[in-house]
Order: sequence, then structure tokens, then C-alpha cells
Amino acid sequence: MTNLTLQAVKELFPRSTVRHYDKNQIVCYDGDKPQHIFFIVKGHIRYYDIDERGNDNILHINGPKNIFPMLYAFDVADQVNGFYAAIDKVEVLSVPLNDFHKVMQTNLDFSNTLVRWFLGEIEQLAYRINSFEKTDAHIKILYALKYLATNYGHPDQEWRKLDFPITQQFIADFTGMARETASSALHKLEKDNVIKRGKLRTLEVKQSELDKLG
Repeated sequence: MTNLTLQAVKELFPRSTVRHYDKNQIVCYDGDKPQHIFFIVKGHIRYYDIDERGNDNILHINGPKNIFPMLYAFDVADQVNGFYAAIDKVEVLSVPLNDFHKVMQTNLDFSNTLVRWFLGEIEQLAYRINSFEKTDAHIKILYALKYLATNYGHPDQEWRKLDFPITQQFIADFTGMARETASSALHKLEKDNVIKRGKLRTLEVKQSELDKLG
């Protein structure tokens, strides 16, 4: 919701409060029925579930000016299905659920903003589903990196730098690969100068390689 400023949210929801979460701290647990909706001010949140082998499967990423839990916010689900945890240091505005629903029902501009944002999220999810169909590990990771770099990165000359630390385990959880497979593919991409590591585990991807992807 890039056109919705922090000040606008505070004016719409005067009872909202600021909360801070450290890296890996869980904000919402599977099965929760929170009485607040969260508007991200800074940082990134991963939405994930845990498979029968105990592995995390990252379903979606929420960045600044996103809200979560999305389906619960829109009354599509009656509880949180999955976990929401901080990827890095996160600051959110905690908005009372009743206040959120009231404004959504009475403020047309806000409702339209939510609809546009929701459609954008659906488009992103469709792109991710398409990337899962790729069988080659290198191609699958490149599609995943394009998704991340487009939505959670910024240009830096011929590279696109992701806005939060990216580990081998994160890529494995994000693509559904074994960590060893993800590690091998990332190593080859780095050797081929498609990606490079920055400070604090940041990752940069060559823009020209991303442009080749459909």
C-alpha cells in the first residue's frame, strides 16, 4: 500500500500503538485469533508453515506498508493459519481489529486502497506459483530472487540489492528445496557472477540476468 503513509494510518486509527520485534521473533502463531491487525513500518515479516518433517515453508513475505495477517484481516479466515515472524528488526503499528473493520466499511478511499493492494498481492503470489513449476534448481532460485529483488530490493548500478539478509536456509525454505541443493545452486550463481554477497549477509543480483526471465 505504497500510497498509504504512516501518518495517514495514524490518523485513520488513532488508537493504534507502536510495537517492535527482534529478528526471528514470532508475531502471530498458527491458530491465533488476534484482536489487532499489523501495519509494517520498518522491516520484513515472513509468513510460513511447518511441514510434517519440521521444515519451514515460506509462503509469503510482507514488507513496509503491508498489513498482516491478510486473510484474517479480511474475515476470509477465522484464525491465523501459519506463523508470522520477523526477518529483521521490525516496527509495526498495531491497529485494533474492530477499528480496522469499521474504517474499511465506512471509508471508501481506504477500502479502494486495500483492494488495489490485495490484487497486487494476488499477482505476486501467482508469479511465485509459476516459479515453483521450474524444475532446474538454478532457474527456480533465479525466479525466486527476481521476485524478492523486485518487491524487496533496490537498484545499485548494474545490480539489485535485497533489503534484508538472505541465507542459504532462507532460500531453501522459500523455494521448497533441500538446503544442500539450494547451497550448491547459489554457489554456482555466485561463481558465474550472477549474484554476489554484501555486508551483513545481504545479497545482490545482476539486473541483466533478472531481465532475461519471463
